[in-house]
Amino acid sequence: MKIFMKLYLGMITLLVFALLTSSFFVVKTTLEQNLRHETDSGMERHNMMINSFHTNLLLATRDKAPTKNLIEKVVRLTKGTSNIPCIVAMDDEVMYSDTATDYEPGKAEREYVTYKSKTVGEATYIVYYSYFSLGNIKYTFVTESDISAILDENNLLRDRFLIIYFLVLLSGTVIALIYSIRLTRPVRRLRNATEKMVKGDYSARITKIPKDEFGQLSEAYNEMAETIQDKVDELNHSVKQKEDFIAAFAHETKTPMTSIIGYADLLYQDRLPEEKKKEAAFVMLNEGLRLQALSRKLLDIVALEKNKIFKEETSLTEMVDDIEKTLQVKAEEKHVDIQYDMPDDYLYLDYDLFKTVIVNLIDNSIKAGATKISLSGQRLKNQFIFAVSDNGMGIPEEELGRVKDAFYMVDKSRSRAEHGAGLGLALSDKIIRLHNGKMDIDSIYGEGTTIRIILETEEE
Repeated sequence: MKIFMKLYLGMITLLVFALLTSSFFVVKTTLEQNLRHETDSGMERHNMMINSFHTNLLLATRDKAPTKNLIEKVVRLTKGTSNIPCIVAMDDEVMYSDTATDYEPGKAEREYVTYKSKTVGEATYIVYYSYFSLGNIKYTFVTESDISAILDENNLLRDRFLIIYFLVLLSGTVIALIYSIRLTRPVRRLRNATEKMVKGDYSARITKIPKDEFGQLSEAYNEMAETIQDKVDELNHSVKQKEDFIAAFAHETKTPMTSIIGYADLLYQDRLPEEKKKEAAFVMLNEGLRLQALSRKLLDIVALEKNKIFKEETSLTEMVDDIEKTLQVKAEEKHVDIQYDMPDDYLYLDYDLFKTVIVNLIDNSIKAGATKISLSGQRLKNQFIFAVSDNGMGIPEEELGRVKDAFYMVDKSRSRAEHGAGLGLALSDKIIRLHNGKMDIDSIYGEGTTIRIILETEEE
């Protein structure tokens, strides 16, 4: 059974039970109170009349024997202007009666008032019995109270309660239906969103969120869906990157391999003149160097997929001296002026990997046609910032977001001429992230580029 039906039927059942129970107790309690009040009043009237009758009878029978006529006179004297019906029996023989009920011998008790209800026709009465003895004669006195009006009023109250019961039940049914629909609406939205997610629509979200426990559940679902969506997007992006990686790798290796195989075949068949053999060997060497650089960087990226590095305290001045020696020959060959401005400081780094980052960045600046390059460092409050600036060709603004992708090259012809494969920034970005840092790139096309490496140092 759906939660809507459970909630709706539960509310209706509770409403019916509450209405029946409350109406039953109200009607029952009202009747009992009215009957108790009427019984107490009837007993007071009975006691008052029997005491008055007893006194009047004593006075009337001081010098006379009790007769039926005498009893009737005493009763009329006792009743006076009241119209309370009564029965007087002398030794269980009725001497006077103006009640609607018949006399029943043996119901009375001495000095106690007993009573019982009795129905005559459509009327109901409470009949009170008691007796006293005067001389050797037993006098039984009986009075009655008509409670038909009380019972009729109770029946009217019951009928009114039935009408109210059905009206309240009808309105309560409608309200319970509306309330059940509104209360279970978030559950239906959650179910619909879940069904969409099961079918592969990870963008399904719950928009109308109530401010209750269902709202908290909806927010938790949205957070879960957002996390799943991020993971799915991340997986899709990873798959796309791998597909692009494989496609680009196949493309990058196809051209050099074609050249190498073609020239090797010509050399093997000795079909080239002597003056062309050196040129062929140069092409084979050049393309082989490019394949070597490509394979080396691919291995570095694969190795870094383990996401584990070993960091140790590193002298920045020693690392910069090492970098300067590594790049000295190429800088002189390309006529590039490289300036180094690094404080005498220490950081926790993976020396070889971080050196690879700096060398890659400066090498990219050289490939971009820069004549002036600077490497600087600065410690701030909880950060250390490296900056590599150049006056090279720069990067177009629309391509800034793609330069960290593997195999992406801004100037493909220049990069291939320099044995580039478009892996330098991708490799550098991954190494920096493994050092809990980030890389920011500012570039103006035709003027130059500045790349900043921002490392967090508060845990050192």
